Amino acid sequence: MDNLCTIVSKNYVAFARTLAQSFLEQHPTGKVYVLLADEDDGPIPHREEPFEWVRLPEIGLPIWPDMRFQYDITEFNTAVKPFFLEYLLLKRGLESIVYADPDILITHRMDDLFRLLPLHAIVLTPHILTPLPSDRHKPGEAELLQAGVYNLGFIALHGTDETFKMLRWWKDRLTRECLMEPAQGYHVDQKWMDFAPALFEGVHILKDPAYNAAYWNLHERPILWRNGMYEIYGKPLIFYHFSGLTPDLSRISKHQSRHQWTDAPHLHGLFNAYVSRLIANGYPTTAGSRYTYNYFDNGVVIPTVARKLYRKLGAPSTFGNPFHTLTPNGFYRWLFAPASVAAPMPNLLKEIYETRVDLQRLFPAAHGADRQGLMTWARQFVPIEYGMDPIVWHPVIDSMIYA
Repeated sequence: MDNLCTIVSKNYVAFARTLAQSFLEQHPTGKVYVLLADEDDGPIPHREEPFEWVRLPEIGLPIWPDMRFQYDITEFNTAVKPFFLEYLLLKRGLESIVYADPDILITHRMDDLFRLLPLHAIVLTPHILTPLPSDRHKPGEAELLQAGVYNLGFIALHGTDETFKMLRWWKDRLTRECLMEPAQGYHVDQKWMDFAPALFEGVHILKDPAYNAAYWNLHERPILWRNGMYEIYGKPLIFYHFSGLTPDLSRISKHQSRHQWTDAPHLHGLFNAYVSRLIANGYPTTAGSRYTYNYFDNGVVIPTVARKLYRKLGAPSTFGNPFHTLTPNGFYRWLFAPASVAAPMPNLLKEIYETRVDLQRLFPAAHGADRQGLMTWARQFVPIEYGMDPIVWHPVIDSMIYA
């Protein structure tokens, strides 16, 4: 059986439906598995889906609930990928599995790929097969160097010993280091896969331009509507990756500046058809769904700086569940507790100050004569610059500002 899987939070359910439908149209005897990287506490209609749901507790994350807390929605959805893939191969007993990002549309059968899989442990697709133009448009090759050689919106695995060796290595790295910090060498799960051809045997680099067409390789892949199908160089387009989709189709992708609709007139029809399918699959309802792990249990948004601080502290078990706000020694209360008694300022502000050279120059005596100035700055600008809820933050600062 031909098997495909993807990962979504509630806001991407319409994408998962569209991907699954498009795959099953081309592979009617196949099966699609979708991991819900979220809580099932929102507007997911209880209807018959074209796929099988898999829930997070089934795949065995190693540091629960820490992984949910330390990563944002993009980081978490990608960090769980090797755990999900291993689960499908080991626990569900699948011989092979194809992973595709939910914002992909399958436009033709993938028979060549499924014939390849028994011969290889891992199949990857490069972002590009020919050099990008040397111009000032984005993305350039420098951006792709930061993102990684291979696009992990697609990966196909056959269940061999080498595959499971790779998955163990990948899981270990993504448990703590699935970060969207390109300047630090991280691009979530993707950049890690640059190592795969060197570290593991049986890695096949699929250089067929019909697979994983997207904004980053349109310079080499003219897509035409001909003979009742979308084609690249006279061959059927297998799948298109709608990364950076703007549903109003104001541009080809919000992540690029190189291509305009006038450069690819046939592509506009593909995008129109795709957006129509998303709408039919509930996009207007599901797109605004609340990502559960973006909030503490009292409804306060978790700011990015709090996730970074939690990782920096090594996610200590003494905090208990980091989402809980009523735990006396929990992380939530620690964030707002004074870092010292003599010159009180919240632990969160202390962390911000220690990472900001500009604040250190402006308020050099932060624990002495400049403390009140720093606290006054923090009252106004931490909510603006760091997304801290002012309803929570202002009383904390006010209680310490003149202490």
